Amino acid sequence: MREYTKIYITKKADFSAKLGHPWVFEDEIIRIEGDYADGDLVDVMNDKARYIGTGFINNHSKIRVRIISRNANDKFDEKFFERRLRYAVEYRQTVMPGEDFKCCRLIFGEADFLPGLTVDRFNDVLVAQVLSL
Repeated sequence: MREYTKIYITKKADFSAKLGHPWVFEDEIIRIEGDYADGDLVDVMNDKARYIGTGFINNHSKIRVRIISRNANDKFDEKFFERRLRYAVEYRQTVMPGEDFKCCRLIFGEADFLPGLTVDRFNDVLVAQVLSL
C-alpha cells in the first residue's frame, strides 16, 4: 500500500472534483496529514476521508494540487506516464491524420490527464510548456 500525504478538501472542491475538475486551489484545503516536498504526489481526500485523486502539490502556486489520477490503484511509475503520453499521441494521430499531425498540439494538459503539461509539434520540433512542479 502506498503512503502519500493526504490533503483534505472543502465540500465545494469535492463537488468540483466529482465533475472532473483537475485542480485543488490553495483556499480549498481543509487540512494536511503528513509531510511532503513541493512536487511530491499527494492523495486528495474529501471531508469524509473518501479518496478523490492523486496529484502533484506545489506551495508556490494558487493551484495547490494538479490531479493526475482518480484511480487509487494507479502506480505512478514510468509505465503510467508512458501510457498517458502514448494515448495522447495516438489520439492526435486519429483526429489529425496525415499532414495535420506534423503541426499540432500533441499533449493538451488537463484534457490528456497530464495537468500542467503542453507539448506542441512543429514538424520535427517539439515545444514543451510545463506549469506544474
